[in-house]
Amino acid sequence: MRQAWQAQHWPRRLARTLGTTYLLGSFVLAGCEHLARPPSLRPIPDESNVRLLFAAEESEPAESWERGAEERPSALNLSMSDSIEIALQNNPRLRKARAAIERARGGEQIAFAPFLPEVGLTNRIGAVSGNLSPGAPGPAGGIVGLGDSVHQFAQTELQVQWMIYDFGRTSGRYQQSITRERIAELQYARARETVAFDAAAGLLQGLLATALKIVQEEAIRAADSMLKDSRVRRAAGVADRDDVLRAEVQASEVREAWVLARESELAALARLNNVLGRNAAMPLKLLDQTNDPPLTQSLSHYLEAAAAQRPEASIAQEAVAAARFGRQSAASEFKPRIYVRGSVGYVDGKNILDGFQDGFALHLDQPIYRGGHRLGELRSAEADIADALANAQALLDNITLEVTLAYRSAGAARARINLARPAVAEAEENLRLVRIRYRNGNSTPTDLVDAESTVTRARQRFQVASYDYLIALARLDYAVGNAPAVSILSER
Repeated sequence: MRQAWQAQHWPRRLARTLGTTYLLGSFVLAGCEHLARPPSLRPIPDESNVRLLFAAEESEPAESWERGAEERPSALNLSMSDSIEIALQNNPRLRKARAAIERARGGEQIAFAPFLPEVGLTNRIGAVSGNLSPGAPGPAGGIVGLGDSVHQFAQTELQVQWMIYDFGRTSGRYQQSITRERIAELQYARARETVAFDAAAGLLQGLLATALKIVQEEAIRAADSMLKDSRVRRAAGVADRDDVLRAEVQASEVREAWVLARESELAALARLNNVLGRNAAMPLKLLDQTNDPPLTQSLSHYLEAAAAQRPEASIAQEAVAAARFGRQSAASEFKPRIYVRGSVGYVDGKNILDGFQDGFALHLDQPIYRGGHRLGELRSAEADIADALANAQALLDNITLEVTLAYRSAGAARARINLARPAVAEAEENLRLVRIRYRNGNSTPTDLVDAESTVTRARQRFQVASYDYLIALARLDYAVGNAPAVSILSER
């Protein structure tokens, strides 16, 4: 009875045992994979890290929109050279570009591997009935069976294969991988220039916003003084109610303009923090850029410098070269491959001829027909060459366009500075005369308000032109491929 029960239930017990063994093996393999896995470059942030990264400092009060709010003492003092240096160290775009270089170097290593021999170790263990062969032959030959009994065998082989000549397949792919690595390095160089320009332009944008805010603060002081005087005159009976209302409207408008200027300043600082690779809410204190370099070189000089210095020009050439090497590799697929293969091994078992095995052969493989696959690859490679040539032409045209536009913008901004300077002088002189007439009773409050508004607009116009000129110079250096903001930072 016991034997009958065991015979009836042994398949179920066997299945349960195999399932348990499979689960244990899976856990063991998963643990080994976890131990062999390289450490992550960046730990996965938990909820507390996310709050720390994105939340504002809770110990700090909310940002005040009232004029006169003090700067937080922990603000980072930042000059243009410091801004560029910090951005080049911390901006994540550069880390991504460096990763692209490492990826291209890995591709070069993969493409070089076919030049070296392939070495492999194979093992097989088996048993077949007496009327069957011990199995398909390996590179060193088959296994010879003896007699009609069951053939049991164990075969171990060390195999070596080395490509001798493949008519440019491997060399084309390898040269293509080298050009891709060069392209990645050139793209990294241009990414550094882009980050440096973004840092310089962001700092100048922040300085412009701060300058416009200061102009508005001066306008607020003048408007408050005018409002106070209008109310005194109204109480003394020498001014009507409209003069007071006009002064109140002026004070309200200049305060609203200050709020907008403050918003622009904070937005510029947030964008600059982003370029620097910092939390956008971190405080910054920008050091003013007082250098005012002239624009002395001609447009042709900058165009020639851009053709010699811009990394994109070399990128276009390397892209064309990579496409041509790709065509070489595709055309080689129509030709044979010549390689050698050899192996040495040992065979042991029962009812077989055991002992050492070795063999060597020279192979020549000639593909004949693959349904148009190789022809399609060749046409695709030729199209890649045409595409690379067109991209190179478009890229060179874009370089000349960028340099030309940056040069024209710098020239226009320089002219605007010269035009805005006398307007500021005239507006300030007119305000001085209107104030004298106002104190003598020969001018109305409305005349004084209009004169102060004119001074504010003239000063804003001058500040915008001045910083637009510096930004245009930084953009011109970027378009030419010079060192970051070299025209601004260089001593004159």
